Amino acid sequence: MRVSSTRAAGLLLLLTAVATAVSVMTRLAGSDEPLEGAAIQLPVILDTGQYVISGAARTISGFALVAAAAFLRVAIRPGQPMLAGTAATLLELSGAATAISGASMLALAGFLPQSTEGVASLVAWDAPGWIGAVDGARSITGKLGFMLAGLGLMVLGPVQWRMGGLLRVFAVADVVIGVAMVLIWVDAATVMHRVSGIAFLIWLIVSGVWLTVGLLRPARR
Repeated sequence: MRVSSTRAAGLLLLLTAVATAVSVMTRLAGSDEPLEGAAIQLPVILDTGQYVISGAARTISGFALVAAAAFLRVAIRPGQPMLAGTAATLLELSGAATAISGASMLALAGFLPQSTEGVASLVAWDAPGWIGAVDGARSITGKLGFMLAGLGLMVLGPVQWRMGGLLRVFAVADVVIGVAMVLIWVDAATVMHRVSGIAFLIWLIVSGVWLTVGLLRPARR
């Protein structure tokens, strides 16, 4: 059976949502971020298996978002090619950055300390500098992917608004969620990061279901 680009985009967004949820849950169970002011700013692995699953799930979610955005470009571009193309590109870049972040986690799984004593050992034995560099890449690409997804939603808002109907409600929500996601670089907005993360997950699920069941209508010219 042939799957339309709209339905393919929806299914891939749902895959992104599932992989993202798995990544977050296993990351929380598998590692702990260093305390501010610690001698070395590396995560402490509490459960290597969970950490590996988290990294793999994050990588999958990134690739799934890239593919979903590619199909979404085809599905929504006819009505507003410039805005739709820009939104799809931002989501593709977001997925690519997220995949790199997940791959970095997998590369670090066997080298990060497994206790606070392990952190001290890394400092004492002058651990390879690449560990810190790769962990920095993990953190930066993770935030970059989140920010780019937020920008993608902000650009997607006007596209959905022009489609009319119930999509106008989603258009407003897209912009609000997108603005909150862009603030990922502001350390003081920790609570907002959590809220925007949950909101983005809900967006992935709702949009995925919406596209999968074929409720999307071409944008008016």
